[in-house]
Amino acid sequence: MAGLTTDPLLERQAQSEQVVPSVQAVERQCFICRSSLPKGEMLRLVVDESGVIWTDLLHKAGGRGFYLCMESKCLKSLNDKRLGVLKKNFAVVLPQAVSLLTRIEEALLMQIRQRLLQLKAEACMGRDAVMHQMWKRGHLLILLADDAGEALRRQVVDAVQKRQESGQCASICHTLPTEMMANIFERDTLSVIGLKVSKQTEKLKKHCVWYGCMKKNQELR
Repeated sequence: MAGLTTDPLLERQAQSEQVVPSVQAVERQCFICRSSLPKGEMLRLVVDESGVIWTDLLHKAGGRGFYLCMESKCLKSLNDKRLGVLKKNFAVVLPQAVSLLTRIEEALLMQIRQRLLQLKAEACMGRDAVMHQMWKRGHLLILLADDAGEALRRQVVDAVQKRQESGQCASICHTLPTEMMANIFERDTLSVIGLKVSKQTEKLKKHCVWYGCMKKNQELR
């Protein structure tokens, strides 16, 4: 994306990779739909001294915050009227709904990029490497480009289904474009990546799913 702004909170968070153990267990309410979820499964948002709302993807920023569940219905409903309710507890400036959605998307993309760079050395890249990895034991996360060709898409999906039928776990995320994946992994083109599941890949998967919801929300607007 051209002209990305820099999220000051994300820059500080990039150096810290440990999630506080209690984050996943404690529940918080989405400020839009009011549903309760473990706060580790929600996006934390904080308000700076100027009244601007920023993302706190790793739940590390100081001060009070509020939470967004990142479901498509809530992203679609995120507008300045909804943000106005926050004025009871936060010095929020309005309007900023459109710019907030942009900041969320940019923060997710930046975090996804950073996480992939950290996992680069252990990634299986390309169809042949990923298909070979499918034969080995262990949980896998497959990143399949959202613009991957139909033949590759069908081959990967079929392989994952067969793997699941044999009792081995594998999941697919298909929200990132080929160009982005190729750029990160320094390839001319790259449409599929395989990663062994770990705490790092679970965070990556969550952020990829959220980014996918953001893209769907853009298409609906």
